[in-house]
Amino acid sequence: MSENGEWRKLMQEKRLQYQLEIQSRKIENVLTKHDVAARVAGGFVQPRWIRFDLAGHVGSNLDRLRNMKQELLSALGAADGELSPHAGGWQLHIARTEEVPVSLFDLMALTTGIQPMSVMLGLDEHGRPLCWQLSPDNLPHILISGMENAGKTSLLRTVALSLALLHRQSQLQLMVIDGSTAGKFEAYTALEPLSYLPHMLSPVAYDADDYREMLDFLSGECLYRQEQQMTTPKIVVMIDEVVNLMRSGSENRQLVESLGLLLQRGPAVGIHLLLTTNNPESEQLNSTFRLNLPGRVVGKTRHEAQAAAAADLPATQAEYLLGQGDFLAVMDGAVTHFQAAYIGEYDLQLTLEALQRQRPQPLVAQQISLESLAIKAEKPAQNQVQAFSASASGIEFTS
Repeated sequence: MSENGEWRKLMQEKRLQYQLEIQSRKIENVLTKHDVAARVAGGFVQPRWIRFDLAGHVGSNLDRLRNMKQELLSALGAADGELSPHAGGWQLHIARTEEVPVSLFDLMALTTGIQPMSVMLGLDEHGRPLCWQLSPDNLPHILISGMENAGKTSLLRTVALSLALLHRQSQLQLMVIDGSTAGKFEAYTALEPLSYLPHMLSPVAYDADDYREMLDFLSGECLYRQEQQMTTPKIVVMIDEVVNLMRSGSENRQLVESLGLLLQRGPAVGIHLLLTTNNPESEQLNSTFRLNLPGRVVGKTRHEAQAAAAADLPATQAEYLLGQGDFLAVMDGAVTHFQAAYIGEYDLQLTLEALQRQRPQPLVAQQISLESLAIKAEKPAQNQVQAFSASASGIEFTS
């Protein structure tokens, strides 16, 4: 097996182990919430389902557990499952979610020689990794277009995670604006977990006041870097549904002017924009915007005219794409069909935890309690990771 293949296998096992740990905790949280004295004692994994063995005092709790079935499935994000008594305890079977067509982790394992500021996109129709390198001259900014459920927001999340995994905080910083609600109310979307990336300069912005403050800061940073001839650290700004954002700021020309400044002057000082929209033919995206967005990623569109506006090319047939990460990459007149890489919730949590552990800790003078140190020294370590053993039929784990 190749080095990449071995790494991919190890990562799949680690990801599955992590997923089972998190799912076990979620099950026990629901049990504790309903005062059921039980715990996850082990289980078994097969391609289509996972079995969790629950140990504890069954007694009159079985009916309560059956009543909690839907809550357990909801906590696990499972569409289907069954709870049944077995050998003095009971078992919870849940259907496994289908594997995504292209996992970000698998894509990175397949890609060699990744250059700085590379944006991991997915696999092309020939099964080859597709990534673009942001640069002032060739690819200053990217516009991702497509109707609802095309996969635009998921791709933004994938790109953010890939950039964070490939760069240190001293090399790259991120800012994320979610304009999907047009600043009308506070929202927490699929982009919210990005707030926990150590590379983030600020939490994901949802409010119109936060939009303006963030863009004002970036405009000032852009002008300051020009004066000081600075280009590092690189800053990648991701704006979901940029047309909504511009509409919400129609009474504040400064917001639109700030975006125009960043589009034209940002790349030369290390600031790049990744924008998404479900309305690429909007008049808000004027000639200044279109001229400075040479990289186009196009998902499923409503009709041919919208596809042409999204790709800045005719006859791409983007209106016939399938959605859910089925995209076209358009650069310098060349069109590449690809399936976008995806990072699921468990892989996302695993990545965030790993990046937070690697984050340098500030040195802060604190008063040390000798008593607390003695208690910690006497406390035995808790082994929270269950043992796994691979087999032909699946992965078996025991406590």
